Amino acid sequence: MALTKIADGGMPAGSVLQVLSTTKTDTFSASGTSFNDITGMSVTITPSSSSSKVLVIAQCAIVCADSTGLQLVRGSTAIAVPDTSGSRFKYTMIGLLGTGSNEIYNHGANHINFLDSPSTTSATTYKLQGVARSGSYFINTTIYQTDNDASGVSTSTITVMEIAG
Repeated sequence: MALTKIADGGMPAGSVLQVLSTTKTDTFSASGTSFNDITGMSVTITPSSSSSKVLVIAQCAIVCADSTGLQLVRGSTAIAVPDTSGSRFKYTMIGLLGTGSNEIYNHGANHINFLDSPSTTSATTYKLQGVARSGSYFINTTIYQTDNDASGVSTSTITVMEIAG
């Protein structure tokens, strides 16, 4: 019996049509009070239908000696950000404050699952950006940069799935 492919348009709503992912295994640091791209933490997907949803699953370890966090961005637009007013930073995920005697050896893993409706069939990039209120922030590593068994490193990932609408 010959197998035939089901056209993407023939898949029932909720079906996973495609999955793309990247894993960041190296470390990264940056400074500045404006969000900036984290090298290696972006994935581009081209939805097959404008009615498709995109499920974004991200995990990223970030730490700073001051307030720090991450934002999820579609193209150049921050998404999955809180509704709040005032001068507070608006993070998708808040990072670990690493100033105490034990915290300088740690970095917290932040997770998000976000179902987006990009309403397009054009190539769409999802990425993570980081920011520090002051000083530098660190990805996949600790503030304490000594190579010993008290200081660890980790990996971060971002995965996108097209879900039939």
